[in-house]
Amino acid sequence: MTPRILKETLAEWSQEVRVPADLADRALRRRSRLRLTRFAGAVSCAAVVAAVALLVPLVVIPLFTEEPISQVGGPPVVVPVEPYRQTTPAEDVLADTENSPPKTMIAAGRVAVSAYYTGRSRTVAGRKVLDRTWYLLDQATESYEKTEWGWTEVAPGLRWAAVLEKDLPARRIGIFDMETRTVRAWVPVDHPVGGVAWSPDGTRLLATAYDESPDLDMTSVDERRCPARVAATPEDPQEPPFQMISTSRTGFYVVDVATATAGDFHAVDPCWTDNSNVRRDFTWSSDGTLIRERSLSQWPDAFLDLEGRPHDAPDGYVARESKAGVSPDGTLRAGPDGMPTQVTQLSTGEIVGRQQVLQLLAWADDRRLVALGCAGTCGNEFHNGLVLVNVDGEGMVQLSAYRKNSLEAEAWEPVLTLR
Repeated sequence: MTPRILKETLAEWSQEVRVPADLADRALRRRSRLRLTRFAGAVSCAAVVAAVALLVPLVVIPLFTEEPISQVGGPPVVVPVEPYRQTTPAEDVLADTENSPPKTMIAAGRVAVSAYYTGRSRTVAGRKVLDRTWYLLDQATESYEKTEWGWTEVAPGLRWAAVLEKDLPARRIGIFDMETRTVRAWVPVDHPVGGVAWSPDGTRLLATAYDESPDLDMTSVDERRCPARVAATPEDPQEPPFQMISTSRTGFYVVDVATATAGDFHAVDPCWTDNSNVRRDFTWSSDGTLIRERSLSQWPDAFLDLEGRPHDAPDGYVARESKAGVSPDGTLRAGPDGMPTQVTQLSTGEIVGRQQVLQLLAWADDRRLVALGCAGTCGNEFHNGLVLVNVDGEGMVQLSAYRKNSLEAEAWEPVLTLR
């Protein structure tokens, strides 16, 4: 039930309440006890008001309860989540080029800026940590609302969000209702988590667990080292160098959102891939059947099955592909970061267009992409913002104001989600 429908329903119920016409006469029938009757009349009127006020909540309470909703003949259901299905947006392009960070909704085609965050460094127990302030889209007002969450991730369709409380890692995951702006359910976990990601169909969550904050500054972490993945050879018998690893990541959970339950915890060796980032969240493969960890070296990304076992890369995987990936119709592939970017024909590998942008972030439709573009002639690549560009590189439309310096911690970072 949406807030508007709820408001209309409450109004209808209030009109149905009837107060006896002679109630005041009953309370005041003895004029000789004026003082007492005034008191009694006040109490009676207060009782009437209280009765009216109580009548509606007796019916409304179940709408707000966080207790599981029973399903006849089936398992308990906490969240009425449904697999994501693409719909045609009412408005194709929404932009805010006047405000940085944005105040009003930004969207293009099938994607929208569902949330964004700004960062600021703070010191906790003598250690520096990045503290994010999250702003979450409110579709009713087409604006962004400041939150108190430490992490947010919006599901495809913009109906639900997963939230974590401020001090990461957190011991529970909240399922946030984007319409009522309330947490519908909490999912407790034994191993605290620092990041969450929705599956492509919007029915599951991948929660990455950490022993300590995943946002510690590199100067504030304990240095641990892992053996390099390059083994010694007869030609080079020297002991291979060591790579530095600075992460407290311990493993992951796969959460079923409909029942608000976390599955088994799966431990993962932090030395599994070449990556020295402190925050090393797992993500989903494009079809939601595998778990992926991006590598920061020349090695391809690594994959796990949902039980945490190493798995070969899925068919069609391309190392160093852009965030946008393959077009909705499956015919084109967005190229890697770096100006100019390019789009190729999936079947032939032929370049079908080049774009004067820094990164291709998401497909708005089969022939347009949301990208990271830079101001003017791109004299400074960090003076950048969101743009909409055609595959052929023409018809560029500015979607957001250009950030003065995207490297600054306070600069806003957008999160794009299918709508």
